[in-house]
Amino acid sequence: MALTLTLTPSTVAAGGSFTATAAGATSGELITFTYDAAVPVVVAADGAGNASATFTATTTGPVAAVGPLSGAAVATLTVSAGPSCVVTLTSAPASPVAAGTPVTFTATVTCSGAPVVGATVLFTTPSGPIGVGVTGATGTATTTTSLLPPGTTTVTATVAAATTTCSCVGVSATTTVTVTAPPSCVVTLTSAPPSPVAAGTPVTFTATVTCSGAPVVGALVLFTTPSGPIGVGVTGATGTATTTTGLLPPGTTTVTATVIAATTPCTCIGVSATTTVTVGSAAVLTAQPACYRLDLTTLTAQATFTATGATPGSTVTFHLGTGPNGPVACTAVANASGVATCTATLSLFQLIFVTYTATSGTQSSTSTLGPCFP
Repeated sequence: MALTLTLTPSTVAAGGSFTATAAGATSGELITFTYDAAVPVVVAADGAGNASATFTATTTGPVAAVGPLSGAAVATLTVSAGPSCVVTLTSAPASPVAAGTPVTFTATVTCSGAPVVGATVLFTTPSGPIGVGVTGATGTATTTTSLLPPGTTTVTATVAAATTTCSCVGVSATTTVTVTAPPSCVVTLTSAPPSPVAAGTPVTFTATVTCSGAPVVGALVLFTTPSGPIGVGVTGATGTATTTTGLLPPGTTTVTATVIAATTPCTCIGVSATTTVTVGSAAVLTAQPACYRLDLTTLTAQATFTATGATPGSTVTFHLGTGPNGPVACTAVANASGVATCTATLSLFQLIFVTYTATSGTQSSTSTLGPCFP
């Protein structure tokens, strides 16, 4: 007898099973069934000459049954498309969004249009996962993040697990979100008077804090040097904060202004600026030798007193005698070079003093006083 081959069903969805039945074999004859890449199945025919094997449908094509006594039979299996699994992905709010804004991603999983419930959805970016969600009754799963970087980011939602007649695992969808760069916070720092300055001169530091060019009001600014803090200021309506110190050491010092607290759309905390100030060595007040010229017509003398090393702009007082308690001859304001000079009219009685003392602040210096020659 010749073999015949019947497929039940002859049309099946991918992943479904079908049975191939051979008839007309000799009782006990070994029938070999082959299909696509499946492992061949060998079955002994029963007493009625029938043998059957079950396969999983993979692709449309021939199914064969071969017996050494009864010959071969071929039938064609038709594999139909399975129910379609579809994933869609949306984001809210709409792109573009400001940096730091929470963005919610919603993945909808359907099987032939019907919601897939209980599917596990993994949300990822090229930098890695951003969340996992499980679909509910409407087939939707969500995740929310505010950590997307500035620029355009592709987000992918992939079904990692699902119980459904569809082949949903691995099905994915993508969307893109553009995040705008955060507004820029800028700190500038200036000092006055301009560097270099004399030792002990009060120096005022002004920090200006802006957010995208607009003043930041109420920001707390810490002013520091490598030796430690020198002051704290709070920005006003113009975005400026100041501190003043006269204690900078001789040499060049770097001063830093750092925002340590601020309420602003910008990320200002930790933003800083620096400037450098050069302080000269502490000046030493030095009285220079002075002399006088007699005026016999008035019985007086004209004496010129000079001191160097004074703080520019400070007042220097010239006393007759040794020490700061003698009679005041005259006073002078030190120029930008720290030199103070004045001329005094002395009585003949005052010519008994052979020294004078210059004083300024806590400093004093004594020098000689005598007649001018020639």
